[in-house]
Amino acid sequence: MFSWIKAIFYTHFGFSKAEAKGTLGLLLLTCLCLLVSQGLKWYHHRHPEVSHAPDIALLEHTLATLEARKQKAKQRTVTDPPHVARTFRPPRASSKGLPSFDINTTDEVQLCTIEGIGPVLAARIVKFRNKLGGFVSQAQCREVYGLPPDVVVRLQQATYIHADFQPVKLDINTADVQTLAVHPYITYQQARSIVSYRIQHGPFQAIEALSDLILIDQATLKKSTPYLSASPQSLPHN
Repeated sequence: MFSWIKAIFYTHFGFSKAEAKGTLGLLLLTCLCLLVSQGLKWYHHRHPEVSHAPDIALLEHTLATLEARKQKAKQRTVTDPPHVARTFRPPRASSKGLPSFDINTTDEVQLCTIEGIGPVLAARIVKFRNKLGGFVSQAQCREVYGLPPDVVVRLQQATYIHADFQPVKLDINTADVQTLAVHPYITYQQARSIVSYRIQHGPFQAIEALSDLILIDQATLKKSTPYLSASPQSLPHN
């Protein structure tokens, strides 16, 4: 097929048969390389590379949008409870602008309307109030365990103590040790001292007589006096 090309190599260039075959093979290989190169250029021109950058950017934007909506929904859940939750628990609000209520008759639900007071603190306030026998001073709110100072201020602003309120009293002439020791202002040792003194010396004539007990200091006597009584019925007849 390529005999005429070989003849040219023989006559014009004086190549031997081996040189003619080698030169012909080199030419064919060169042509093949050129054809392959041009073919690749044509293929890439007809089929350009597909860029995924726009798809990646769109995916990142979509993920960012979904994350932002998720965070917004979470924040709305925390700050604005759903309607079902509000049915069982009133929304919290600042005590300013709200009608005040009696701290000695209020319940846990109403206490939860004060900003900073949740079910746990509300239950703690009611429990402390019941152990006391009622609040006789708003300063006693500071004695509730776990109430931050700013919450105490809001609690005092939102509540009041009725002028005619009378706290529940413990009769020091009839109450036993366990009953006396339950009161927040009386320790178990002080309760035992009261009962022991009463057994040895008879009924107390007045609350002030507790000052004769070594374990009852003036501070304890002063803050516990509104919650104590010495009933005349307990005194022996002359």
